Amino acid sequence: MTSPGGIAGFLVLDWDEAPAELAFSVPFGSILEKLSLELGPLVAANALNESADPDGFKHHKASAFFVFTAVPAIVNVILNYKICVENGLPLHPTAYFDVGDRTSPRKYYPPRFIDEANALFREAIAVARSVYALSPEAPESLERFRTRIPAGLLSFVFTSVRDKYTWRASEPAAVEALAKKLKASVKPALIVGAAHGSLMAGNLLSLYLDCELYFIRYSVFKRRDSEPIVSDRDLAFFGEYADQSVVLFDEDVAGGGTLASFSARLSPLFSLVSTASVLCCAYSPFRPDYTVRLWYE
Repeated sequence: MTSPGGIAGFLVLDWDEAPAELAFSVPFGSILEKLSLELGPLVAANALNESADPDGFKHHKASAFFVFTAVPAIVNVILNYKICVENGLPLHPTAYFDVGDRTSPRKYYPPRFIDEANALFREAIAVARSVYALSPEAPESLERFRTRIPAGLLSFVFTSVRDKYTWRASEPAAVEALAKKLKASVKPALIVGAAHGSLMAGNLLSLYLDCELYFIRYSVFKRRDSEPIVSDRDLAFFGEYADQSVVLFDEDVAGGGTLASFSARLSPLFSLVSTASVLCCAYSPFRPDYTVRLWYE
């Protein structure tokens, strides 16, 4: 398997300990503005293969780190926006509402509004992949995406946390190793990642495999979700892949409960299903079908 190039070619970092800069809370609009500024030079450098040039690489190292760690905001914010309008939840720039809490007042969003939110979510995934690939179309795709975002979402705050296992699982070499295993065996048409932890690794994995990508929010530790949040429109999308090979993905398996529950909810929707993670605790009672690195801490 050959590397897709892109952002991975500019990332030579310490993948053992998550950098302090990984922890931040920034308005979505500010992240998009900076991404637009940093992306153009990186796309040009990628086209010239500057990641292979030590001097060129050093010049773009800081920009590449920012792009790599900021791109998850594109999917994160829009996914939670989609969930709010699908479940009649109020929109708030900093709060994540509990979908199962029926004591909170509900809002009415017309079906057209919900359809537009889902279309925007699909576009967010496509833009995130394009940016990670540093494709020539990425700057234009990002700018077009910015114009379609409801103005109120630009003030939403994206919070990134310093999680060493998510960071270790996002190392391009490890993700590529997992992709090689999957491509040799199941050749997936679709990866469904458990958001939000799998956003970085999931985007990379889809590029290495050149397959479609989707995310379902199921964040036990970061969002305290009791189950994967699956909507009717998610189910309609999955119907297109009912008879194709699908990988259910979580970047890291510790106790195994998240990926086990994720699989229990989503596996019945597909006829050909595999589970995968980049990292897996050796003592986990649930072992994914495919993984590449065991840890013993």
